[in-house]
Amino acid sequence: MSGEPQLFRVNPGSTESERIEEVDFSQLGLRERQDIQEWVAANPSILGDDLLIIDKEFSGFDRTNERLDLLAVDPEGTLVIIELKRDDTGADAHWQAIKYASYFRRASYSKIVEMFAAFKGIPPEAAEDRLLEHLEDSNALNKGQRIILASHRFSPEVMTAVVWLNEKAKNDNLVTCVALTPYRDGQTGSLYLQSSTVIPSPGVEEDLVGLGDRSTGLRNGIGSLGEKLKVSMEKNRNDEVTEFTVRVHELTRERWPDKLSPEHRGRWTRGDARRRWCNFWYGRLPWANHRLCYRLDLRPQTPDTWRAGLWIRDRDGFALPILKDERLHDNQTAYRNGIYFEVGVGALDDVFAGTIADTFRAFIERVTPLVDEIHAEGNLQAVDVEPDDDEKEEIET
Repeated sequence: MSGEPQLFRVNPGSTESERIEEVDFSQLGLRERQDIQEWVAANPSILGDDLLIIDKEFSGFDRTNERLDLLAVDPEGTLVIIELKRDDTGADAHWQAIKYASYFRRASYSKIVEMFAAFKGIPPEAAEDRLLEHLEDSNALNKGQRIILASHRFSPEVMTAVVWLNEKAKNDNLVTCVALTPYRDGQTGSLYLQSSTVIPSPGVEEDLVGLGDRSTGLRNGIGSLGEKLKVSMEKNRNDEVTEFTVRVHELTRERWPDKLSPEHRGRWTRGDARRRWCNFWYGRLPWANHRLCYRLDLRPQTPDTWRAGLWIRDRDGFALPILKDERLHDNQTAYRNGIYFEVGVGALDDVFAGTIADTFRAFIERVTPLVDEIHAEGNLQAVDVEPDDDEKEEIET
């Protein structure tokens, strides 16, 4: 049974279906720089992240003439080096991207603003404002670097090296591999592009290079890199806090119509020992992962208890004037980039998950229709939102 993704055209009025052919970019005459790069630059969400493109085809390094495909920044302030390949990565794509990432390790705030201003053709002041709108912490720009490799196919050499690097760095996101698969509909001539993250991903060990058994030629799976990856992912993504937020999401969605229940949940629960959070959002406008979303915020109080709160995060500021006029909850507190609701303190068990879910459902029931109504009427307009100095400190008691 094949685990490869497939795409079908179906006719809702009948039982007919027809598989749409997967093709190579080269078959279609599509090029890496002129086509794929332009698609990603225009819509970086193709790569599965909330990214702001800082520059394209950057070659302003002082001791090399190399050229970076795309440079971006995520909301946490990490610079994202994006290396694109067309139909196959070859065996060394990761090394090329690592070099670029190392070149940006000391890039200053002012230099990044300068690059972005030149790329967009706008004054540095406007470029800085746009960057601050995107960042969750205005002081975190270039707090680190990470890499996204995007290609139709990835060689086993690249995948094995990426898994090893992530494992050694203890960071599943240091290098991400995103498969871009083109499909051509022979009947309509339409072209489709499927995007899927292959690393980090459970089961990736099946595609890694490892040591083989001399008698059978099979890989020795005992202590293999893939098994270590699996253990690492289980530790980082499926700890008790992540499992708890998944449970809250499940309880919130139970017996609710899809139009009210957020169908998207953050891939895992981010944060550190001081604070963990998970975003929830809809797949329709104006909702988005980082720009307008709900957020479950958890902070350890004692070894056995956590303090929980709910946010509606509005990074663009278009809904805040209206949302702040509504008394949505007795414990609401308005902040510059959203509204926070205190839920309480409890253990990470089903009882506390149910309490949060009940509050979450009431919160969603009041807020979501209001935002959707305003959006449908075309009355959502961005307002000036002061930069969020440090969201971590805003809700400290």
